[in-house]
Amino acid sequence: MTMRLIDNDPDGIRICWVEGESLVTIVVPRDKLTEAKQLPDMPERGVYYLLDEDHGVLSRVYAGQTTQGLARLEAHKAKKEFWNKAVMFLDSDINIDRDVLDVLEAKTIDFVRRNGSYETDNTYLPSPHVNPYKEQRVEELHKSILFRMKVLGYDLNRLESIVHVSEGFHTKKNGIAATGKYDKETGRFTVFAGSDVDLGHGIIKNLRAIAAREHLFKGRTGKAKLDRDITFASPSTAAVFVLGGSQNGWTEWVDDQGKTLDEVYRNKEHMNE
Repeated sequence: MTMRLIDNDPDGIRICWVEGESLVTIVVPRDKLTEAKQLPDMPERGVYYLLDEDHGVLSRVYAGQTTQGLARLEAHKAKKEFWNKAVMFLDSDINIDRDVLDVLEAKTIDFVRRNGSYETDNTYLPSPHVNPYKEQRVEELHKSILFRMKVLGYDLNRLESIVHVSEGFHTKKNGIAATGKYDKETGRFTVFAGSDVDLGHGIIKNLRAIAAREHLFKGRTGKAKLDRDITFASPSTAAVFVLGGSQNGWTEWVDDQGKTLDEVYRNKEHMNE
């Protein structure tokens, strides 16, 4: 995949192509929308995602279709406050006709609703007629979109990561009790619903994943309980979220035998080398 960085900014607007494919991918930070709309010769038909993301960790996702290209994001900027980044997959109307677009949007929305541990604003699932002669084209486009999202660092298939996790771990410190699971394949750690969270430490305010904590916690101050599972990029980030302060998740999380996460995974890996 070839990537062009606008203004040489890796956190700014990015345009991506895959060799042999006409589909163009455009990553647009919310605050760069005006500049993005000035890009020349951009296709106007395709699907897109609105993301609330922090270093690849997705908290909320919305999927939709557009026949207006980047201009479609203007309405979402005015009406939807949650997103900080948009990823659009655009092509010409010759390569994506109306029937393909409608079915591709439905497939995109269905995948987001079924496969993510993140929240989604997609409450309605369209049911367009599927032309059997165009099914393969839709499948190819959707497969390419998922591949590109993963390469960009936005893995939409978070449910798969949570299912294939190891045995449970827990932490008890300063009256805080929490449980979770570690995913060896992704390096992420999921804190389970019902876990205690110390709200008294200012450091948690820096975690965008809990910016809307009123939707995640039972309680508002002091010690609160998590309403639902939430996945973090690392065991240490999860430990900081739960305990506050500066934490080493590899030693804070222990299993039922009292072994730390470090002993179970890192030492085991060293022994097998």
